[in-house]
Formats: sequence, C-alpha cells, structure tokens
Amino acid sequence: MGKTGVENERIKELEEQLQIVKECCQMLIETTPALFFRYKPAEDEMVFLYNFPDNRVRKVMKGYHQFLRTSGSVHPDHVKTLLDMLDGASHMAVRRDITYLKKGAGGEYQWHKVWYTSVVGDEGEVDSVFGRIENIHASVTGKQDMIHKIETDFLTGLHNKGAATDKIVRWLKENPSKEAHLIMLDLDDFKGVNDIYGHAFGDVVLRETGKVISECFDHNNSILSRFGGDEFIVFVMDEPLKKVEERIGRMMQKLAEDIKGMEQPLHCSVGITARISPLDEFEDLFNRADNVMYVAKNRGKNRYFVDRRHSPRPVQQAAVETEI
Repeated sequence: MGKTGVENERIKELEEQLQIVKECCQMLIETTPALFFRYKPAEDEMVFLYNFPDNRVRKVMKGYHQFLRTSGSVHPDHVKTLLDMLDGASHMAVRRDITYLKKGAGGEYQWHKVWYTSVVGDEGEVDSVFGRIENIHASVTGKQDMIHKIETDFLTGLHNKGAATDKIVRWLKENPSKEAHLIMLDLDDFKGVNDIYGHAFGDVVLRETGKVISECFDHNNSILSRFGGDEFIVFVMDEPLKKVEERIGRMMQKLAEDIKGMEQPLHCSVGITARISPLDEFEDLFNRADNVMYVAKNRGKNRYFVDRRHSPRPVQQAAVETEI
C-alpha cells in the first residue's frame, strides 16, 4: 500500500528536523573544545572523540569497565562513581552530570565534569550513553582558594571565628553520639607584650602561637581557630580526655620554649569542657570552656582547668587544676 500525501509530508518534515539536529550536533562538536564520548553498554565499548585544536583523535576502547578499574586514569576514590554512572545510565534513561578526578595531560589528577544522557533505541531500551567531558580544575581550585581565604584567619592560618563555628555546629549535628571536647585558650598578659614589644611583635607571637597549636593537634580530628585577639579555640572530635590533656600539656610547654624574644616565657590559660549530651550545642560548650578558662586566669594563670562538673563520667571535684 502506497503512502498518502499526508504521510509523505510527515516523513519529509521528520527528515528536515533530523537534518537540523545533525547540523546542530556538528556545530556543537566543531565549536566546543571538549572530550566527547559514546558508551555502548552491550559491548562495554567506549568511543572517545577528542575535540581540541591540536587533538582531534577518535579512540575506541573495548572492555571499558576493566580499563577503569586497572588503568589509574581515574582517581581510585572515584572509579566506583564513574562505573555507577555508566551502569545507571545504561539501564534507565537519564540526563545528569557529575564531577570526578581524572589524570590530566601532566599526569596529575585534576577535576573534570561529565555531562551525559542516555540514548534510547527503537525498542525502548538504552542503546548508548552519550556525553562530553571538560577539565574544570582551574575553576574548582579557584573556588576552593576563595573559600579557603574566606574561612582562614590571615595572621595564623587557622580557621577564623565564623568558619570554625559553622564547622563545629555542623559536626555536632551530624555526630550526635560521638565524644568531643572544646578547648578555650587565652594568652596570659598579651596586652603587656604589645605594650612593651610593639604590635608588630605581638603579631609574630600570635602567628607562632597558631603554629604551635597546629603542631600539637591532629588536623584529621580537630578544628583549630583563632577566635579573636589572643583567644584561640580547639574542638577535638572523638578523642578521649586523657589524650586531649596530653596534647594541651605539650602545647603549653612548646609555647613557653619555642616562642622567643621576650624576657619571660609565653604562658596561657586554658579551659576544657566535654560534650555531655546529644543536645549540647556549640554555645553550651563555648560558655562552659570560657568559664573554666577564666577560673584558670583567676587562680594564677599558666594552667588549665577541666570542667568536671559537666563531665560524662562521675568525678568528685568541681574542676581539676593543672599548672604547667
């Protein structure tokens, strides 16, 4: 049975639309410096089209899953993410994007972004996965540098007050049952340091104090901050009090021994409190640590106090005083 005029017109219209799509795709490829790809799930085959002024190579790779697992071209932490992406898009029609670390031209891992979409065949099943990959390392690291500058105290390199507060609040909310301690540290007689030796030297003392604190606490489980002036806080996560006290003792000793240029050693007063309840908020810990720090000040300075009244374990003393 021959086609009707209406059917012929419809076919002609579809052919014209297809031609427009082909031209648009060709224009996109010609004007976009990127790495295009088409993945064929049935064959586990990846076809790459490098679309750069000095590199327009077409590369076909068989057994792509095994290649990702063994080649090292993708960061080990991100291999599963990429495999899951391909598997998910091969079984269900999706249009998404992800970022991951992939080796750049120099051999170092750099941030890349992949935009991908499933292509569905006549039978309604995913025939292939099509997409493009772009190197976004410069923009990602630039954004990270900006965030670092915003969150960092310019003098000491530690977190500033706002960044430290946000990080501690978030950790407390996400880890309601884990042990934590907040340490409040205030340099003794720092005003006298500025008055006698000048504010420039005072800045040196603050910078060196930040360095000592950074050396004495584990960055993997501590949030270190210059909270303002000569006041510092350290938030220690998931570490027993005994270990925390050992770190404080070492820190106070290094402050006295390592920071030179004054007639008297540099001392500090320290208050420590523990998280006692999942309902404890940052303000609760801050106020308790601040209170016992001032007890240390009033008892003669150069010592630390542990707030035993709010300790998760039963202790008879109201506070434990330790002089360095």
